[in-house]
Amino acid sequence: MISLDLHYLYTENALLENLQALFLVLSTITYLWLSSYCRGEVRLGWIAVSLLCFSFITREVDLELLPLFESIGFLFHGAGRAILLLILWAIFSRMLIKQGAQKGCISTVLHSKYIHYLVLSFLFLVAGAIFDREFFSLEYGKLFEEIVETNAYLFLLLPSLYELYSKHRYGLILAENLNPESD
Repeated sequence: MISLDLHYLYTENALLENLQALFLVLSTITYLWLSSYCRGEVRLGWIAVSLLCFSFITREVDLELLPLFESIGFLFHGAGRAILLLILWAIFSRMLIKQGAQKGCISTVLHSKYIHYLVLSFLFLVAGAIFDREFFSLEYGKLFEEIVETNAYLFLLLPSLYELYSKHRYGLILAENLNPESD
């Protein structure tokens, strides 16, 4: 991309951002789907990751510019987005509190066999933020930002696809505990 000067692939709302949106939409759906196979803290963990992916979608994709969202675009932009996410996270928090699963849900995610994917995704997003804020003066900083963000969202998607694949391929009932010791 650099040698061919294909800047139109990584500019705002271009190919790499659309690929990120695809990864995030798939992640949101698959994690929500996975939550339907589980109960308790594992279910809440999948819902939390799904909600996190949805939060990233509202940040990454300019939904208010799409014709489908023309009339309700304000919900996905600026203050409307903040209010929507606040309501969704408040509902999720209420679910956690109602089930008394705050510590258990966090523990389930932190001790999950997929935590390395989440940590790697987080590190890629930090790198993307560094490129976005232009802490380093690089000629192709925007390209590097979009590449690391695309990788971050891919690493968010991979565990959910693997779990769904395992479920359908091997007919496994998804574990009530995501810890590798109990698999």
